[in-house]
Amino acid sequence: MNPFRLNLRRWNIRSKLFLSYLVVTCLPFILLLAIHLTLTQRENKAQMMFSVHKILDETKSYLEYKSQSITEVLNFVAFNDLVQTNVNTDASVYADVNLWGTDANKLAKVLNQFRNNEDISTLQLYMKEGLGKAADSPDYLNMGKIESSLWFKQFSQSYSASAWLPSSAIDGEAADQVHNITVIRKIPNSHNIQNFDGIVRAQIKSEAMQSVLNHAVITPHTRTVLFNERMDVLGTSDEFTITSEELKELLRGRTSEDAEDIYWNEQLRFQNQRVVFGLQAIPHTDMTVALLVPYKDILASSNKIRNRIILIFLLIVPLALILSYLVAGSATRRLRLLISQVRKAKYGQFQIETLPTSEDEIGELSRNFNGMMTNISQLMDDKYTLGQELKDKELKALQAQINPHFLYNTLNLINVMALHAGSREISRVVEELAVFYRLSLSNGHDLVTLENELKHVEAYVQIHNMRFNDSVRLDLEVSREIQSCIVPKIILQPIVENAIVHGIMETESETGTISIRARTEGGMLIIEVEDDGVGMSQSTLKSLFVGPIKKTRGGYGLRNVEERIRLSFGTPYGMEFRSEPGEGTLVLLKLPEQRKENEEGEAP
Repeated sequence: MNPFRLNLRRWNIRSKLFLSYLVVTCLPFILLLAIHLTLTQRENKAQMMFSVHKILDETKSYLEYKSQSITEVLNFVAFNDLVQTNVNTDASVYADVNLWGTDANKLAKVLNQFRNNEDISTLQLYMKEGLGKAADSPDYLNMGKIESSLWFKQFSQSYSASAWLPSSAIDGEAADQVHNITVIRKIPNSHNIQNFDGIVRAQIKSEAMQSVLNHAVITPHTRTVLFNERMDVLGTSDEFTITSEELKELLRGRTSEDAEDIYWNEQLRFQNQRVVFGLQAIPHTDMTVALLVPYKDILASSNKIRNRIILIFLLIVPLALILSYLVAGSATRRLRLLISQVRKAKYGQFQIETLPTSEDEIGELSRNFNGMMTNISQLMDDKYTLGQELKDKELKALQAQINPHFLYNTLNLINVMALHAGSREISRVVEELAVFYRLSLSNGHDLVTLENELKHVEAYVQIHNMRFNDSVRLDLEVSREIQSCIVPKIILQPIVENAIVHGIMETESETGTISIRARTEGGMLIIEVEDDGVGMSQSTLKSLFVGPIKKTRGGYGLRNVEERIRLSFGTPYGMEFRSEPGEGTLVLLKLPEQRKENEEGEAP
């Protein structure tokens, strides 16, 4: 059998109900959570992708607007008549410094028209002839000095009239980081536009393009980058760095068909995380803007909703656990109560509370169990009554035979005293004997007051002392209030007799003291009978109530008292012995505290 099914069969009904309630409660919630998350994630992804496309289109349009405005400035400069003339003017004519200054001022007026442009920081002219070849200045540069540079060779060989480059490609490490983008425009030859006689260069303020790129950051980790066709990085959004090699790696899967279209790839990984990579070419330039959106940002909204739902689920589950446990416990409470009562009956406790009933199956079980317990209790009571009656008859037969030796010895004493004459002594003994037997009979009642029991013991000790010259002293320490308690008759005399015969009379002096004390404690009457006789060993104490009774230690009367107490009041009550050889014996009688004043059951 499957181990889980085997273990499940061992569970109690409450645990099984608890498990079923928990499954019924949590399973639909988990399914709802899974369905909701799937649909939400799909919808959020579609919405985010729409926003990403939209923002990339807007970024492309804004960059196109800025690039066109910059290109128009360069076109104006490149086709200006004064500029066209000067780049072809023989540089030797500027041996006259005044003429150089005059022409320089004229060109400066052309360039100064654009000094206030918010995007352009500086404008420079590279000239094959003219002012630049005659004498270098920050604004007019000799084109012959840069013809061997890589960027110039690539630019001169291209069919494009303009190009966008990083400033470091022209200026090297000395490039100003504030102007990290440079735009160059060929100044065409006035006779052949395929050739050019100069270059106009504009350095762009870094924030001009970066502000546009930052505007495209629509999620916390979105990054944008602007680059040219040579994969030179022209600008990025804040806190983002990417190399040309990394760009090439991202574009490795791009085909020629994608060149003119919008390019998207949602399966790329960049810096160890999955990203959505989108490209838009900037019209009329060699630039492209790229958008990198981490996939985690696209899913952030749905993940946030997922986390909230999971949090709600984690808050609901403990409540569901508690409610499931309480409901399962409530459903099985009557069953557990029935099981508890059955267990009590199993161990012989038939006097149990009646179970509550109802009209369902458990109610029918409870009714049948109640009826069965009622029948069993009745049968047990009948059996106990019969047994009690039989025991009472046996006890009465025992009581009729109490100590025939004592009666014989007393009568023998009367006879001896009569032989020696002396009527007062004889009268006293006969009087004590009469009291003794009158208290023993107690008008046929089984229960008497403790006061009568104490008088009965006093009469017994008086008769004994007449025989043995006052060898026993009797001390009674019982208050008048406690003397009204009801006890079974003839329970102290056998104990006192045992203390005298087997305790005091076996001492060397054959004299001693018997003390009787009584107190109430927790609804129980405790009577102490203590002597200063020879005491007993633990084995002797044990033999008084277990096994055959030895004649040398007596015990008939003691066992009789023990049986009568337990039969009358039950197992919590009875006798307890404490004794050590040479240290006397203490007997404790434990009886229920009962009082009966001037009623029929009290012996006179």
